[in-house]
Amino acid sequence: MIAAIVLRVLHYILTLGLILRNFLYHIPNAYLSFYKKNSVISIRNDAKHLKKLPMHLGFVIVENDYTFRDIANLIVWSVAMGISYISVYDINGDIKRNSFLLQKEIKRSKQETFASEDSKFEISLSLSESKEMQSSFKQPQVHLLAADDGRLNLVKTAQNYCQLVKTNQYQLEDIVPNNVDSHLQKLFKLPDPDLVILLGHINSLLGFMPWQVRLSEILNLPLNKGVNYKSFLSLIYTYGKTIQRFGT
Repeated sequence: MIAAIVLRVLHYILTLGLILRNFLYHIPNAYLSFYKKNSVISIRNDAKHLKKLPMHLGFVIVENDYTFRDIANLIVWSVAMGISYISVYDINGDIKRNSFLLQKEIKRSKQETFASEDSKFEISLSLSESKEMQSSFKQPQVHLLAADDGRLNLVKTAQNYCQLVKTNQYQLEDIVPNNVDSHLQKLFKLPDPDLVILLGHINSLLGFMPWQVRLSEILNLPLNKGVNYKSFLSLIYTYGKTIQRFGT
């Protein structure tokens, strides 16, 4: 008799334990689902508390620990914050060559972040200075760059000015920084980067837009175990508190 009672009590305890385990197991999933559906609202609220946002945010891959999911998340979070121009640079051009993989991850990240608003945000990738992307100015612009993009445009600019001087359309004293800036912006079709985030521990731009980063704020985002939104937001907050001094 006593043995039967003990067995019944143990049965009830085990049953209660299974119920509690299932309940606790589903709470994080429900929370995660809710968070994903509302993360764009959270990101926008974070952006409202910033003193300033970069108009052009550049990501420079300085280590090979990244994944396409990492890059896609950074792009989507930037778009959700309201950043208009985004560039991703890797010196070897691997991301440009595999842009279809990045586009796939962007689609996934966009669906998770924007949920029902997904269709309102078109995030397309530009592999060069395309006029087509320039015309769709209302949508965020994402440019994929490699080493040749910066060097070739500097070479083109130098050749252009040499030709202008040779044909007496320009004097040497007319070649000043403001004129070079204007010419390079016509080639790149995007403004100079306000903030450059180095993805890794190495403090080097590796040739990223060599002329255009004179006034850029440069920060590091380590990629030890992937990227997370909190770390990204911390860098945007840091940028928001900086004061640019142009000198005299």
